Amino acid sequence: MKILFIGDVVGKPGRDILSAQIGRLKSKYSPTFMLVNGENAANGRGITKKIYQQFLELGFHGVTMGNHTWDNRDIFDWIDDADRIVRPANYPDGTPGVGMMVLKQSGKKLAVINVMGTVFLPSLDCPFRTVDALVEEIRGEVDAIFVDMHAEATSEKIAMGYHLDGRVQAVVGTIRTSRRLTTGF
Repeated sequence: MKILFIGDVVGKPGRDILSAQIGRLKSKYSPTFMLVNGENAANGRGITKKIYQQFLELGFHGVTMGNHTWDNRDIFDWIDDADRIVRPANYPDGTPGVGMMVLKQSGKKLAVINVMGTVFLPSLDCPFRTVDALVEEIRGEVDAIFVDMHAEATSEKIAMGYHLDGRVQAVVGTIRTSRRLTTGF
């Protein structure tokens, strides 16, 4: 199974580059699943339904979010009906949307989990306890588990990687701030 993950796509320039390059990336890597972090896709602040649909039209199987999930207020009108977007799972119970989804492609099942760190970000439920519960819930039901740890502190992303070592197949770190762009670790 190959997973192509793009994060963070920032504003129209990021979407334009993605649109221009996605065909080449698909051809070069032949991914089973394509995921994108879209929490900055609308001018660096959230996502719109139109942009979400554009990502799906480009062939993305799923969209992860982060601390800018709610910046475009219209998301409350459609996130519960969108089956291929995950917001951070460690938001409190009752928050619209979901924090984990299972994607099916080419006979494979991929669980995609999105959690948000708490260092230099608004305080949420513990991302480590949240991801533990979700991994336990989905274990044995999917071929692979992919975690997008959306966090400011690189150390928090690295800690999540160590925490999940041997229990999931991929942990990536995303964030976009005015100071830096950090993806992966």
